[in-house]
This record gives sequence, structure tokens and C-alpha cells, in this order.
Amino acid sequence: MKRICFFLIFSGVLMGARAQDAPFKPEPLPEPVIKEITPDVLQVGTVKLLKKAREVHIPVTIEMHEGLIEYLVVTGRGKVHESLLVTTAEPYHVQVAMLLLNAKGSGGKLIPEDGNKPVPGQPVDIELHWKENGKTKKARIEQFLQTVRPKLQPAKKGPFIFNGSRVFEGQFLAQRDGSIISLITDNAAQFNNPRPGRVDDELWCPQPKGLPAVDSKATVVIRLLKNSAPKKPEPPTSKFEEVEKRNAKGARVGLLEKGLWFKRGEPKPYTGRVAGHYKNEQLESERFYENGIQVGVETHWYDSGVKRWELNYKNGQLISQRSWDPDGNESK
Repeated sequence: MKRICFFLIFSGVLMGARAQDAPFKPEPLPEPVIKEITPDVLQVGTVKLLKKAREVHIPVTIEMHEGLIEYLVVTGRGKVHESLLVTTAEPYHVQVAMLLLNAKGSGGKLIPEDGNKPVPGQPVDIELHWKENGKTKKARIEQFLQTVRPKLQPAKKGPFIFNGSRVFEGQFLAQRDGSIISLITDNAAQFNNPRPGRVDDELWCPQPKGLPAVDSKATVVIRLLKNSAPKKPEPPTSKFEEVEKRNAKGARVGLLEKGLWFKRGEPKPYTGRVAGHYKNEQLESERFYENGIQVGVETHWYDSGVKRWELNYKNGQLISQRSWDPDGNESK
């Protein structure tokens, strides 16, 4: 079990980022010891993972309340003077825990230099948990972040990305650099910030309201999220004059006759959106077809932009309709 987990660290980060021949032999990492606390809770060093909740818990100390920061969590090897939190946990123990939860990193892909492009990897929510007057308190980590330009404003709510760091010249970079969660683009860090401004190392600072005192102990809780399902591609759009209705013999027929809809010149029945426009190119109508049969809602608008009709189709049959006058009042 332990040997498999140790191998997983590097199988997860070596995809597409193989180590080059090193000019020196780096000191090997010790084999991680994995303890079963309960059937649902495992511990790797000081890092805990909760299988059912899909969480990784990292002990931290509050390091800063003011000043510019580049990181959320680093070890003593990292940029402690530029990090909100510091941990004694080993980055490779964090990596083992994430991979035991089947987290998917970047697969060796580098983070784009263009700050508007997405960070590759798996999204995670990050919370800070701490004790106050004997009670456990918790908050999303973004609550304690803000940007300094163009004015002080809170960080946008949302996930961070587990990219998994990299291996270079035989070294696991997160372990070497002590970088666990970064606010600026850092391929060596295990988690990166996908928000706009991640390329600016003078943008972020702590938001101290509600943040535990400096040197207080707390826990960072990382919760795996599912990758968003890929968006369905938009259906193709044709103009109304580009489609026609044909009967079983392929002859063009009228609107009320039996047949299927085709794009002119095409042999296959049409699937997609058909739009009609006024002379000023303002949308007048839209309707949808699947395999030549009209489906869904057909909508028409007045030239003022006010909705005029809604016709609901199922398998080519009109099943309901609504209408409005030019002032937007629905007809009874």
C-alpha cells in the first residue's frame, strides 16, 4: 500500500513532464507512512484525508494580516514573508492525499501565461477552519483575500485549481520550493488561482476582518469538485430563406403539407436553429429542428423587440401557443 502511494506521487505529476537527466542526484523523498484513523479517514504525515467527503485537511498557522502576498499556503522552505498561511505539512504528503482521492492534476500541461486562459487541472473549494471560544468556525478562504488595485475589493468567490506541481531534474518542485497554494501563476505549486490578476505579483493582500490572529493555529480544508461538464455546442443557425420543406419524394412542398425540413442543397434533414430577421437585422423569429422535424419553442418578436408569439412544438406538432400585443400585454 505504502509503495503504491509513493509511486502515485510521481506518476501523477510526471505525465507530460518527465524529469531530464539531472546533473546531480537529488536526495530521495522518504517513503510516506499512511495510517488508517478510521475506515473513512487516512493520515499521511500531518495531512488527513476524508474519503467520503473527498477532503484533504492541512494544519496551518496564520502568518500575515497585512502586506502584499503571493501565496495562500507555503512550508518553511517557501516564501513565508509573502504567504497568508504557513504549514509544517510536507507537499508530497499533500500530493499523496490528493491522488488517493483520485484528483486529476494538469497532466503535465503548463499554466498559460495569458491570465485570461483557464488553469488546467481539477477545481477544488478551499476553506479555513479554526477554533474560537471553544467553537469551530469556518469560512471560504476567499473571504480573507482582497486585491489592492484599482481599489481594495474582495476576491471573487469560486474554486482554486489542483494542477499537481511538476517534477524537474528528478525533483518534485512543490517539495523543493515549499509552494502548496499559490495566488500568482506558479507551475511548481500544487494549487493555483484561476482568477483574473493571477499574473500580477503585487495585486493580492490579506482581508483581515474575521481572520484569526497572527500565529493562531487553523486547518485548511481542500474539497474536490467535479470538473464542469463540457458545454454542448451551440446548434448551427440558418436563415429562414435557406431552408425548405420536402416530401418523401424529395419535392419541395408548402408549410402545411407533410414533409421534413432541409437546408437547401443538403441531402440530410436539417438539425439546428433557423432565424428570421427584419431589414435592420433585428431578430424577428427563431425556431428549432431535429432531423428535419420542428421541436421546442418557436418565438417571434415585434420590430420593437417586444415578444409577439410563442409556439410550442413536439415532434412537429403544435401543442400550445401564446401571444402578446405590441405593448407586451399577453392576450387572453
